[in-house]
Amino acid sequence: MNLEEVMASIINRLNPFWIIVFIFFTWASIEQLKYETSSKKGAREAMQTYYLGRFSIAVPALMKQKIRSSKLRYADIQEMEWPQSLNPEQARKAEWDRFMAEVKKLPPPDGKDRVIIKVHEFPAVGKWAKGIFYYNDSFDRHGARWSLLMDAGPVGLWLKTDDIVVEKEIEHSKTIPNYENIAKAFQPLDLHNLKGRQPGNRFYLEHGAINLPYAGQEESIARFEGHPLKLTLLIEMETDFTKEIETMSLIKGTRAMLAVALISPGGGISKIRLREREVAGMPGEEAVLRVREGQRKDLVFTWQFNGKDDSGEYPTTRIEMESPDGNLHEKLKIWDAVLDSMKPMFERKKS
Repeated sequence: MNLEEVMASIINRLNPFWIIVFIFFTWASIEQLKYETSSKKGAREAMQTYYLGRFSIAVPALMKQKIRSSKLRYADIQEMEWPQSLNPEQARKAEWDRFMAEVKKLPPPDGKDRVIIKVHEFPAVGKWAKGIFYYNDSFDRHGARWSLLMDAGPVGLWLKTDDIVVEKEIEHSKTIPNYENIAKAFQPLDLHNLKGRQPGNRFYLEHGAINLPYAGQEESIARFEGHPLKLTLLIEMETDFTKEIETMSLIKGTRAMLAVALISPGGGISKIRLREREVAGMPGEEAVLRVREGQRKDLVFTWQFNGKDDSGEYPTTRIEMESPDGNLHEKLKIWDAVLDSMKPMFERKKS
């Protein structure tokens, strides 16, 4: 008996009702599969969660992180994975020697006989830590920069300041205790296996977190590229108590831009979305535009929240996604998935 005869024999024994049910659910499953993968709906996008500052956000897994920068309490923070070819002691020595060689190449400012102002060791920080205060600009005899390298085990951590006034730093020595607090609070983490909110006041980097509450200034920036739909995604969050909050709303600014575009030759902007939209508990605004310049057409997705004064819980936040025109429905689904995924990694204080 061949396969067809076996199947016919089985079907003859079945109740016609169950045959109809089987056929119906088989058809429904096929139609659902067609719908899930059709160009009308777009295939389901696999997402990967990243931890950025005090928030988490999911990004299409096909995209790769190309830029990552963080600032906390006016320290520019840079992580580095130690080379596998060296043990941590060798790796940190090689990195420190490389940096010192660059510093020693700098000419001192006029009236100064040396570049290095001070070298300071931090014995109570990490496995090893050392900092240097030096003139980084030969045309500025009043400004200098602190840089600290810490061995945190699996990663190294650089903390660097912007230019600071030498006389004030020598008199008050504010940077050394600030660096000690930041470095001591850093903990390497396996962020790929992190689940839910963690205890404390964590500010997330790429390879770990600093467990300190907000104090005056924070910044997190990440850029992602590499999607088959030629997407780029930029996420920026900043709080600085010395800066005034932007008062121009995204909606008003976009409306003004649309009005100008109507009378501008060679270009054009059309609105796809322009509305208020809450993301991660922050009442922001969203704009999705089609922008034409010459023969080129692009889709520009923007969400913006202007922030609250001196608040780490409500930072000034801007999320942008851009791509060439086309596949609008699929790109809107990715955009919505990104925005809907963003969550605070802390419990907000009740106002």
